[in-house]
Amino acid sequence: MTSASLPLAGKHVVLGVSGGIAAYKSVELLRRLMDLGADVTPVLTRSALEFVGAPTFRALSGRDPLVDLFRADEPIPHTKLGQGADLVLVAPATANLLAKFAAGIADDALTTTLVATAAPVVLAAAMHTEMWLHPSVVANVKTIRARGFRVIDPERGRLAGGDVGYGRLAEPDVVIGAVLEELGGAGSTLRGRYVLVTAGGTREPIDPVRYIGNRSSGKQGIAVAQEAARMGATGALVTTVAAPAIPGFELVQVESALEMRDAVMSRLDRLDALVMCAAVADFRPAEVADQKIKRDGGAPEIKLVANPDILAEATAVLRRSKPEAVVVGFAAETIDALRHGEEKLARKRVDMMVVNDVTEEGAGFGTDTNSVWLIARDGSRSRIELAAKREVAAALLDKAFALDREPHA
Repeated sequence: MTSASLPLAGKHVVLGVSGGIAAYKSVELLRRLMDLGADVTPVLTRSALEFVGAPTFRALSGRDPLVDLFRADEPIPHTKLGQGADLVLVAPATANLLAKFAAGIADDALTTTLVATAAPVVLAAAMHTEMWLHPSVVANVKTIRARGFRVIDPERGRLAGGDVGYGRLAEPDVVIGAVLEELGGAGSTLRGRYVLVTAGGTREPIDPVRYIGNRSSGKQGIAVAQEAARMGATGALVTTVAAPAIPGFELVQVESALEMRDAVMSRLDRLDALVMCAAVADFRPAEVADQKIKRDGGAPEIKLVANPDILAEATAVLRRSKPEAVVVGFAAETIDALRHGEEKLARKRVDMMVVNDVTEEGAGFGTDTNSVWLIARDGSRSRIELAAKREVAAALLDKAFALDREPHA
């Protein structure tokens, strides 16, 4: 690929780095932006220098990072940068940086550049969970978004000090995807498409305390929704597990198979694709006790009844009302995965089945990676060896939307 054909060729991106532990990840973002052809000017807060060094940014970008307005070569560097930028990306954007931007405070090189630009602004938030959930931060993010700027929510993961929760800087693919979408270089392959994704394992109540469930973490479904959004789609994520906000996607929290069925069926008339990642329980208790079942009453006899087959029911409706809609199912197997997946593909009449053997190392429930077969109704098969679930999501969406859309028999 020639430099002129790179997605960001000729684009000037200002990369702002504020003072958080995730500042070290901005080095990778700088490299990725330049690999895509962008001309990048780093602007660092003084706090950022406590985590990363200016020489690193100088060596990679070929430019002196702007840190101090009063020691710069230009008399008004923030104005020049703001006027010349095609986009300003701040990663990480700390709680302090978000507060300043929301209030229009301009007291250092980065905040003055933000206030002095008319270019699109993308802020990738990163901070501790408690800070991200603080009412003032929530209000600041709402204000920033209301003004037309993009804030990328942090992801769940390991944080500073060994804590785990939401607050981790989004993965580079997500941040770069947002930049590409803002600049028109990508993120448009699914623009105008409405994608409905389900995620997580259903919980079928026995009593107010106990339930029948499974081991699904919902990670693959969340990754599919995130990737669809990065590719320009809007839609809904119907999930039984906690999930981060996804731009353009409605977050629908459910618990049982019946609740998930209602959420899916009520949205069929608007969708272009249904991706049923959720692990829906096949059975539920016929009766749910009003109060907690006590041990001293002996082991209860729980009669089970079949849950609705959401995928089969939704597919049947779509084949009649929206035959052009793409339907993708999932098959988590423990033996003869490919054979069972092919049988399920034919039985459910879906366009594609994503099949994985959950006994494979790194491909089971709760992992950040997956290894799957993509089998399509046109007879094609493709194998994705162990990869991040986001990569699996991108591959399955690409394949699903590239399928021949001949009507079903």
